[in-house]
Amino acid sequence: MSQISPDRRGFTLVELLVVIAIIGVLIALLLPAVQQAREAARRMHCSNNMKQLGLALHNYVDTHGKLPASSRGYGGCLGTPVNSEIKNAHGLVSLLPFMEQSNLYDQFNHKEAYSVSTSTSYQRATGTIIGDPVTNGNAALAGTVVEAFICPSDNNDATGRLAGAAYGPGGSYQGAATNYDFIVNCSLEFGTCNGYATTSSATKRMFGADVNTSFADVVDGLSNTFMMGETTKNHVNGAAFAWSYRAWVMTGIDTYYNNGIYGGINIWHQPAVHPTWQSPPFVPIRGRARSWWVPAASLHPGGTHFLMGDGSVQFIQETIDKTSLYRLTFMADGEVVSLPN
Repeated sequence: MSQISPDRRGFTLVELLVVIAIIGVLIALLLPAVQQAREAARRMHCSNNMKQLGLALHNYVDTHGKLPASSRGYGGCLGTPVNSEIKNAHGLVSLLPFMEQSNLYDQFNHKEAYSVSTSTSYQRATGTIIGDPVTNGNAALAGTVVEAFICPSDNNDATGRLAGAAYGPGGSYQGAATNYDFIVNCSLEFGTCNGYATTSSATKRMFGADVNTSFADVVDGLSNTFMMGETTKNHVNGAAFAWSYRAWVMTGIDTYYNNGIYGGINIWHQPAVHPTWQSPPFVPIRGRARSWWVPAASLHPGGTHFLMGDGSVQFIQETIDKTSLYRLTFMADGEVVSLPN
């Protein structure tokens, strides 16, 4: 006697399409959450990088008594550097031994130039270029990508932009960028060689060229003063900052450049621009900062990290008012401001 099997139905086309649509909706709902979680992890990594820089700076002070200079023998300024020696040294190099990078530090020739330009348009200072970075090995080392100087949220390449007479370390070599740099008065650094030593303390930042400040100089309080800032590896004006040397318009970060006209945080399109820069019209791209050549910027949504003088890391919103930004940038103007919530 034969048995009749019950009917076996599969999914109809309509049911299959409904299931696919539901899966698509779930993925669409889940994807932003995944992206936010990934950015939160990247932001924490970036914050930890800056905390390590803060620890390195404090250990440097414990060893040497003062902070490193933002640069030594910068050749892009007008005038004569200390001892008439052009070396274009970046202060970040001096932190390498305090960041478990002693092997890299020891490979540099610290008695000679770290970069040099063959063009007098970019090498404006009067003085003697000490050595040749191409032959002493410093130019080749400049291309080393140091992960401790890189923020994982910034998808710009660390290499490729810092080359040539204006931005390269010398010859055909290219430099590697940093996402972190010292807070400086960029107008002073770029405009007047060795000007930091004679400028008014009321307008000083924590770092200056050829000058080693101390924590005692920060009379507004270490917890209320920016020490380092975050930037992008792509600057519309000035290419980027190299970590091992200073070159054309590589001075450091200035959040209040020209009394705030060109400062700010996460500025992708500078309101005040030269008319010829608008032909063809400039299209801002997030991640390519345009606060002239001194930008405080990041690809973290809404703001940028800053390392304070006490070694803490604070995330400052890009909407911060200019008065507060001004007071946090200066170290001895007598105007103390609490960090915004």
